[in-house]
Amino acid sequence: MKWIKRVYQRVLESCHRFIDNNWRSIITGLLTYFLLFVIFIGFFFLTGVGKWFDVTFTIGTAILSMALGFIISVIIIKLLKQIPVIMIASVIGVIVAINSVGLYLGPFFRMMSYSILILGALAGLTFHLYRSLSRRKLWIAGLLSLITLFSHGLFIYLVTSEGQDGAWSLEVDKDNPSHGLANPATPGPLSINHFTYGSGDDQRREEYRKVEYTTRSVNLSPFIIKPKGFNKWYREWFWGFNIHHAPLNGRVWMPEDTEGGPYPLVLMVHGNHNMADFSDGGYGYIGELLASKGYIAVSIDENFLNSGKSGHIGWDNSGRAWMFLKHLEQWDKWNKDLNHPLHNTIDMENIALIGHSRGGEAVSIAALMNKLDRFPNNAKTRLDFDFSIKSLIGLSPGDGRFKLGDQPIELKNINYLTLQGANDTDHTNYLGMRQFERVSFSDDFDGFKSSVYLYGANHGQFNTDWEVDQPAPYWWFMNRKELLEPELQRKMTKTYISAFLDATLKGKREYREVFSQKETVAAWIPTDPIRLRYEDNTFTPLATFEEDVDVTTITAENGVSTGHNLQVWKEVSLTLRNKEPQDNQAVMLGWRNTNARYSLDVPENISATLNKSSVLTFDAIQLHSSRYQFYGIQMPKEYINKAIPISVIVKTKGKMTFDSRNRTTVMIEPTYSSKLYRFEWWNERFGNNYEHMLQTYEVPLEFLEEELSSIVYEDVEEIIFEFNQVERGLLFLDNIGFKE
Repeated sequence: MKWIKRVYQRVLESCHRFIDNNWRSIITGLLTYFLLFVIFIGFFFLTGVGKWFDVTFTIGTAILSMALGFIISVIIIKLLKQIPVIMIASVIGVIVAINSVGLYLGPFFRMMSYSILILGALAGLTFHLYRSLSRRKLWIAGLLSLITLFSHGLFIYLVTSEGQDGAWSLEVDKDNPSHGLANPATPGPLSINHFTYGSGDDQRREEYRKVEYTTRSVNLSPFIIKPKGFNKWYREWFWGFNIHHAPLNGRVWMPEDTEGGPYPLVLMVHGNHNMADFSDGGYGYIGELLASKGYIAVSIDENFLNSGKSGHIGWDNSGRAWMFLKHLEQWDKWNKDLNHPLHNTIDMENIALIGHSRGGEAVSIAALMNKLDRFPNNAKTRLDFDFSIKSLIGLSPGDGRFKLGDQPIELKNINYLTLQGANDTDHTNYLGMRQFERVSFSDDFDGFKSSVYLYGANHGQFNTDWEVDQPAPYWWFMNRKELLEPELQRKMTKTYISAFLDATLKGKREYREVFSQKETVAAWIPTDPIRLRYEDNTFTPLATFEEDVDVTTITAENGVSTGHNLQVWKEVSLTLRNKEPQDNQAVMLGWRNTNARYSLDVPENISATLNKSSVLTFDAIQLHSSRYQFYGIQMPKEYINKAIPISVIVKTKGKMTFDSRNRTTVMIEPTYSSKLYRFEWWNERFGNNYEHMLQTYEVPLEFLEEELSSIVYEDVEEIIFEFNQVERGLLFLDNIGFKE
């Protein structure tokens, strides 16, 4: 130990001599350069008073702040000289350790660690005072004990408290009619066969060593950016293979009765997660339900594309999408193989892809890849698939992480469903809404798209292996009390996934009502936390507000919109939580009396197509309460976090605008706050504590016949939204039109 002490002393002496001999020169150069630079920069500071003021103000600010810093530093250094070196070194050592570990455990670890430092110091000081103080000064130790206990209690409370309840109701309306539909989340009558297929030599998981069917590996390298260095070495060591030999591993749930087939094929893929914490088993709740109802459900293993402590893989969503198609290729081979047990059990004409998180973006990429001859980002690579993919489902999907040909994914003539939790702390913005907006239909395509926004749902509870969005210590500070119970979130997920697949792969058109009319599911799951959008190929738009900047024109040719007595009337771009665009325009309408309205002309070429089965449809939502304040409209207290009534008037030729027989009431849902974390200062880094997600409303035109028996639907000439039932309000309207 003596030699260490001698080295230590020599180092100190050398440093001291160097500083003692050179500090004046260092300070002279430092101050000279800095002051000259500040004077120079002062010439670029412009106040309008004069250049003399700009330069003087800049240099004056620099000198005064430098002097203040000098004085504070002298005081601190004088104080530090009185503190034992071991104490200072210990504190600095712990701070270095906190920030080093915090590099991978995150900012909450650092904040908690600094709190622990203070708590530990208080506890140590209290213990010392009890041992050393005389009885006359024991009260000092007692006071310090109270402070210490309070500090510890506050720390424990901040870590263990769950936060605040959401404003939405979780009541189920069991008396609400379900239109004669069977609950799609109820398991079917079929017995289930569960097995795995894959490489047969997986070194991490027994289920992919003991497989029912062995598959050949595939070369993934053209579709990703290859990992390098330590990341490459660690991945190959961990998995036992490289990206040139990626396995086709999958978990299968299918009916035992293979003679009852062929069955529609549904492939599911997980999102990004720690690659060492395997994700593909977390969708068994979906697989079991679908298999019992006559589907073949497969959860694909793509854990080797996930991020790990060694790093991530570039273009990973391209790889996820291509792996989807290679699995479909494998199933197609089995289906065509006369000697294979799965021969002719798979309905390859009815295929759906389900993806969660990054996997939710991958389903859209895969659907577009499926139609291409070559990979746009590396055209030397051929694509030769063209499977009959009819339906896509994105659970809290990403968007734009990978772009085929550097273009947003545009999809046409494919059924699309996306679900998102308002309390998602991983994908904090509803990115799936952008993809929803980029799905279009031709007139001859019999399909639809839908968006389901779930207040209280998070990211991880879509997967039973994940549950939480972020690990501790992040999880401790999330607003957990707002979250739906995991089983309820998955029940809601099963309801919409099953209904969507029944409607699009099995031709059960009646289940479209689950997506076009929110209350259809009210007897099975709570509907208050749901914001539902729907659009099908029969939709004829009057106004989508995408055409131009003129607020008086509408999408329909020769159509006109007018406003009367409105406090707010403008067309705006809807935004996500972080204030980025949803890629959708809507009209914002606000009023401060009951004599306000907004109307649209119905051109004759559209009214000529209307009949008894036609439905007026539009999307709407109340603005968040904070926006009421911004626009100077006081929200009625009785309608805080509640739906507000408006009147919808379908005016025909020769009828008075205010004829009560041609109007109906529609309740416009509120926009709830969804607080991701319990601390507002942390929530602010994500943007707003809300997202404006539209709700689709339908008004069947046949309601007119109840009072107007001689109604001629071709005479409809105007649609009026009258705001006469609530004195004040503020809402968005969008996608106004008719469907059959």
